[in-house]
Amino acid sequence: IAPRAPPRPGTRSPPMAPDSTANPAMDVDFQKMGIYIDGRTKNELDELLAAKKDADITARDLYGFSCMHYLDDGPMNEAASFFGLSRDASVDTDAPPKKILDFGAGFAGDARVMASEFPGCELTCVEVQPHIHAAAERFTALVGASARCKHQCLDIFNEPVVNAPFDHLFSVLVILHIPERDRLWRSLADTLKPGGTAYVEDYFAARPLTDEDKAQLAGPVACPYLPSREEYERTLTEAGFVDVRWETMNEQWAPFVSSRLAKFREARDRNVRVHGEALTAELDLFYSTVQQLFARGNLGGVRIRVRKRDAA
Repeated sequence: IAPRAPPRPGTRSPPMAPDSTANPAMDVDFQKMGIYIDGRTKNELDELLAAKKDADITARDLYGFSCMHYLDDGPMNEAASFFGLSRDASVDTDAPPKKILDFGAGFAGDARVMASEFPGCELTCVEVQPHIHAAAERFTALVGASARCKHQCLDIFNEPVVNAPFDHLFSVLVILHIPERDRLWRSLADTLKPGGTAYVEDYFAARPLTDEDKAQLAGPVACPYLPSREEYERTLTEAGFVDVRWETMNEQWAPFVSSRLAKFREARDRNVRVHGEALTAELDLFYSTVQQLFARGNLGGVRIRVRKRDAA
C-alpha cells in the first residue's frame, strides 16, 4: 500500500494483526479482494479518531466501514424483524436473550449494532480470517459491546462453534465464498436449535454464467462456485431446512452497487489521502467488478429466510 499523507492531529489506532487473506482450510483465496484488506478499516478508524475521542465512539460510528454488504443497515433490520427482536428494552425482560450466530461476521458491524440496539439478544461472531477477527474483536471492545457480542476465529468445517446451539443464524454475502455448499449448510444446520431460523443474503446464478462472469467472480469477488436457484433450494432442503422464503434482490442491489461505485470515485481525493493509491485502486477494482456483474444480469442476489426442521 502506498504511503499515506501525514495524519491530522489526534489519537491513532495501534497496528492491527498482519494481513493474511488466504484461507486454505476452506479452499478460498481472498487475496484479490480489496475490501478484505485490513488496512482499509484501520485507515478509516484513524480518520474517525482524528475527529472523535475513542471514549465517544459508538457502534454506529464504526458501522459504515465495518459492514461490507448492500443497503446499509437494511439486512440487519430485516433479520431482527424476522427473528422477532425489539429495540424496546422493556419487552420480555425476564426472558433469556436470543442467541444469534453471525456466520462470516467480518468486521462485525451488524453484530455490534444489533447487540447495542436490541437488548433481547446476544451475538456470537464467527470469522475464518485471523486479521479480520482481530480487528472486529478490537472494534467491539472499543465501543464496550464485548459482553453481548463475542468473537471466535474458526473454520466451521473443522472446529465446533462455542455457545451452540443458537436460536437464529445471520449471514450476509458470505456463503458465496464457500464452494462446498452441501457440507456448509449441514454444518450451519448443526449450529441451530430445532425450529431455529436463518436469515441469509447471498449470490446465485440467475442465468447461465459466461466465462467473463466466472473469471470476475473467481477473481476480485472470491466466489469460485454459484448454484442455480433450484440447486440452492435443494441443498437447503437436504440440510434440514423448511419454509424457504426466496426473495430475489437484483432490482434493489444493482442500483446500490452502481451508486456505491460512483460515490467511491467521486471521493477519490479523499480515498487516496486516507488509503493511498494502491488500496484505492484495489477497492475500485472490487466495486467496479461487482457493478459489472450485476449489470450483465446473469448474477443473482437473494434474501433467504428459512427455518430448521423441528425435532422428530
